[in-house]
Amino acid sequence: MFSDHSGTDLSIVEEVVATFAPKLAGSQKVLAIKSTVTPGTTAKFAEIYPDVNFAFNPEFLTEKQPENDFLHPDRTLIGALDKNIAERIKALYETIYPQDAKYFLSDPTTVELAKYASNALLSAKIILANEIYHVAEALKVDYDSVREMIQADPRIGGHLKVPGPDGDLGFGGKCLVKDLVGFLGLARALQVDLSVFEQIWKKNLKVRKNRDWEKIPGAVTKLPNGNSNSKH
Repeated sequence: MFSDHSGTDLSIVEEVVATFAPKLAGSQKVLAIKSTVTPGTTAKFAEIYPDVNFAFNPEFLTEKQPENDFLHPDRTLIGALDKNIAERIKALYETIYPQDAKYFLSDPTTVELAKYASNALLSAKIILANEIYHVAEALKVDYDSVREMIQADPRIGGHLKVPGPDGDLGFGGKCLVKDLVGFLGLARALQVDLSVFEQIWKKNLKVRKNRDWEKIPGAVTKLPNGNSNSKH
């Protein structure tokens, strides 16, 4: 993400695609993008490299247990312009996933938006939980008791622990921050009003003490004007 929070820097993804796409042109091999990218990115690559089989197959790994998340996913999303390509990727997963595994096959842009929206909603949920936490504090009641009662509603579910696993308020890390910023950047480019999500991001910057996303090794590069630019 860019240091001014204007959107997502896809230069690393673009560099990797530029390296491998020419080598795969005209073959039956598939270039599957796993990194979260701005909706429309995979389709754009397909236009630039028309002889390459592209797919978007995002990961949903947490930093705490990535291996377990990979082996036991809630769902697997596969986006491809050619349905046969999506089916080939699904068949590959079927060799290691249980028979009742859930798959969604669609076009790349739909899947790209689903990935962005998933993390944006998780970000919103965390900030809303933070606000309920502060109300509980003001009332001098136990937030964890309130949280357990709320989470019993299956429509709401978990991820309401406050403070979070790192002991801080809001959200940080490698994924939610850059994806929410990217989602907001996309909305601005499309001239779509996301005022609620804008406030979610502003509230996170206000309550979050440790902006750990700015300290991730290799994730931030200096721009010519001296500003920092956090890469995907």
